[in-house]
Amino acid sequence: MKIGKYAKYYAIATQGIVSMIVLLFIGFFIGKAIDKDSIWPGVLAAIGAITGLILFIISLLKLLNEEDKKKDDTKV
Repeated sequence: MKIGKYAKYYAIATQGIVSMIVLLFIGFFIGKAIDKDSIWPGVLAAIGAITGLILFIISLLKLLNEEDKKKDDTKV
């Protein structure tokens, strides 16, 4: 495994973690703007974190699919 692959995985992991955190805070602040004393800040923060996790998984699967295509092209 080359250093470039490690750099790609590091970039994807960092992007995934940062996007989860940012979407969590965005959801929390939107919920807080709606009603401070309700359950909305927690619910929207959880939805934001789950959305970030889904985006992270999608980008990771795209990267793995791209590497598989490159591996198949070198075999032919």
